[in-house]
Amino acid sequence: NASLGREIAALGRPFDAVLVPVGGGGLAAGLATGLAEAGFATELWGAEPLAANDAARSLRSGRIERNDVSAGEPATIADGVRTPSLGVRNWEILRTALAGIVEIPEAAIREAVRLLFALANLKAEPTGALTLAALLTEPERFRGRRVAAVVSGGNVDPALYRELTG
Repeated sequence: NASLGREIAALGRPFDAVLVPVGGGGLAAGLATGLAEAGFATELWGAEPLAANDAARSLRSGRIERNDVSAGEPATIADGVRTPSLGVRNWEILRTALAGIVEIPEAAIREAVRLLFALANLKAEPTGALTLAALLTEPERFRGRRVAAVVSGGNVDPALYRELTG
């Protein structure tokens, strides 16, 4: 995952912010590590479903918070981030590396999947579309800024994808 951070840095573009989906934190922590190794100073923002917002709650409290999984996984369409909590090693990196986390309602995740398909001909799973959903959720935070949005994963159930893009 750190290689992604180094690849973004190697683009040579002066991004004001980088957006990354957050579940257990591995992708985000790796990205933060790679950006730091490359000497690329920019804001790193997480994108997380409101229905599974353990990372956002962790940033607010200063300690790892857990999603209540006693009745099953968190109820979000973004199945790649239905984690109980951030990993301990990932938390050690992300607690200082993240500028913040955008908490995204389910409707914005659905719209982001649809827009990626309709406007960019890109098949993205709901988890991968979280970064576009973050832009839809908090447009003023990123307006006028150069933002790199990590769109990861195209592993989505065909019936769900038809529903989202149809």
